[in-house]
Amino acid sequence: MFGATLASLHGMKVKIIESLPELGGQLYALYPEKPVYDVAGFPAIPAKDLALNLVAQMDRYHPEVVLGESVEAVETLADGTFLLHSNKAVHGTRAILLAVGIGSFTPRRLPAEGAGNWEGRGLHYFVPPLDTFAGQHVMVVGGGDTAVDWALAVSRQAQQVTVVHRRNDFRAQEDSVRQMHETANISIVTPAEIEEIYGEAGVAGARIRHQDEGPRDIAVDAIIGGLGFHPDLGPVKTWNLDLKGSTIKVSLDSMQTTRPGIWAVGDAAYYPGKVKLIATGFGEVGIAVAQIRTYLHPGVSGLPHSTTLKNMRNR
Repeated sequence: MFGATLASLHGMKVKIIESLPELGGQLYALYPEKPVYDVAGFPAIPAKDLALNLVAQMDRYHPEVVLGESVEAVETLADGTFLLHSNKAVHGTRAILLAVGIGSFTPRRLPAEGAGNWEGRGLHYFVPPLDTFAGQHVMVVGGGDTAVDWALAVSRQAQQVTVVHRRNDFRAQEDSVRQMHETANISIVTPAEIEEIYGEAGVAGARIRHQDEGPRDIAVDAIIGGLGFHPDLGPVKTWNLDLKGSTIKVSLDSMQTTRPGIWAVGDAAYYPGKVKLIATGFGEVGIAVAQIRTYLHPGVSGLPHSTTLKNMRNR
């Protein structure tokens, strides 16, 4: 969406093709209530609010938005333009900006016995509105950013939060880990793993195995699986792009992929020294859009500054 805003400001015609039924990507679909701390100018902002702000920012320029379509193949025509073949239609374009994040996201499910029986009955991988957990005892499993951020967010509504992690050290951002240790209603159990989930109509508790103390039961009302997600670029993997694992290799000075006319930004893009932050993605969008402008209009000299973009758009 930020790419659509900048491209519109640069005077380009923009179309967004999104496979989900709404805009917002991971911010809106995976963790809408989770606070985001790494966007300049916002001490903290809920992910859904950041997504909605990006929509409002983009909507001023009325880009065409196509929802519920997944692009399956890209075809290069003789004149260097592209045809994007989706599951519903064909779209023509002169340049492509891939901002697909980690692609589709499948949660890493808990390895606990019987875990599959409790999804939707107290076991969550996609967290519902936080007031769902008001007054409850909630267990969060994991040690990365997903788990720690959710523990902090849920602690504002829950009576008690218990974090279970198989290591003593956490992989999440240091400040988030500090906040977790300092939050009065969060208890931390490490090194331990969840072995079994039990209950009747819904989750009633979990058996964990502490590496030093052996098994113990903890009564809880809900469990959040915070082990992260399996990324899958899907059809993009077949587009003759140079890949590194589940990411797309780009040139650091342009964000262009190895296929002329196609750029990639955000979590989908890889280059040496890459840092996966929202703030980094915003910067990459600025680089890519400026390069796309030059690609589409080779005779245009110099790149505009933010103070001149509005006047350019008006012209």
